[in-house]
Amino acid sequence: MQVWLHSFWVAMVLIGCMWGMYAVGAKPVTSTQASQKSVDRDAVVEAFEWTDDKGVGLEYNEAELLQMQKDPDNHNYKNVLRRFVQDELKTEIESFQTIGSQLNPRRILVATTDGMLYEVTMKKRSNHRQMWTVEGYNMTAGYRTDVEQEQDLLPEDMYPTYRVKELVEADLQIQAWAKPLIQNSQGHTFHTALNGKTYLLIKSSQSETDSVEIEGIRIWVEEMLVHYQTYEFGEGADRSMLNNYLLIEVPETAESGVTFSNTVTVVR
Repeated sequence: MQVWLHSFWVAMVLIGCMWGMYAVGAKPVTSTQASQKSVDRDAVVEAFEWTDDKGVGLEYNEAELLQMQKDPDNHNYKNVLRRFVQDELKTEIESFQTIGSQLNPRRILVATTDGMLYEVTMKKRSNHRQMWTVEGYNMTAGYRTDVEQEQDLLPEDMYPTYRVKELVEADLQIQAWAKPLIQNSQGHTFHTALNGKTYLLIKSSQSETDSVEIEGIRIWVEEMLVHYQTYEFGEGADRSMLNNYLLIEVPETAESGVTFSNTVTVVR
């Protein structure tokens, strides 16, 4: 596998300037400002599209591809993405969402638990048993400002680490709770708690071409705020790329309840 790099740090500074990370003469952030700060991910996506620096590209030779196609995990893009973030980026996924209208190659905006944002490009290879590979990635300097980190103005549990799980990966009690909801519900959201953790279920409509994506989770005054997106694809959509449901495990409790917000509905 060969890796190519462009003028990486120059582009990162440019992206930072566009997003306000490196603002000249910036004033210290107050606790009120920090609590109101939210990530403008649309601006991040625009910055990735604007820059000529496309970050790191990954190439595979035929022998590598033939070996990789034998692994069944490589046929699920979520598994490939999760393993790439863990093994190559040495961190964990906080959330991810598809960006742009093209499904293959597929561009994904990934937020990680160490405060970074990555644009990851993935490709489904029809000549290698429909397996997925990571084709490249780009990054920003982080979506929490240095001032906020240094002054500890953002509590650790404000943006909790969470995990999107397949139904079979969940605790048996959670499987028993979620399975009938997945089978019988249309376009609804649910939550429950078990052993100090909160479990969220976001269900698409009954249409086989509808999909849901998690945007982010935030805890504020013991209330869990869950932002997600819904997508309506045409009949020709690749079913393997769609999420009929999302089951999410959050290692935090929501003493004041859970609020779900559908931030955007996209028809493609």
